[in-house]
Amino acid sequence: MTQSRLLRSAQQLFERTEQRHAVALAESERQVRENELKLAELERYRATYMDDFEQRVRQGLSAAQARIHQGFIARIAQAVNEQRELLARARGHHAEELRKWRAAARRSAAVNRIVGRQEQAAQQRAAKSEQAESDAHAQRLWATKGSRHGH
Repeated sequence: MTQSRLLRSAQQLFERTEQRHAVALAESERQVRENELKLAELERYRATYMDDFEQRVRQGLSAAQARIHQGFIARIAQAVNEQRELLARARGHHAEELRKWRAAARRSAAVNRIVGRQEQAAQQRAAKSEQAESDAHAQRLWATKGSRHGH
């Protein structure tokens, strides 16, 4: 396999790897947003329930009813804490996916630069070769004309 083919294969591999990491990054972003929305929803629910509980306390709530409400408030608080933990993990996962994608993008860009330089060098060599061929052809024509005119 020639060096240019090998480099193009590497380039394709690095681009596919970068794309896989980009997809994983997008999925991790979606997970973060989803967890943020769930947390916000739970916090709104907790705030609404707390307001309702305070209103019921002012209206006169029995001790048994207060315990039931407090137990429910504790479960909501637990759900909020668990959702915060899920969000923290999702953010950590997102940060890791971002790091992986950036590393893959750097590698891909480096290979792209190498391939670009190689292609540019090949074009320059081809142009020099064409120029040399053109010069040789012009020299042969000149020599042929010179010999026909008796010079």
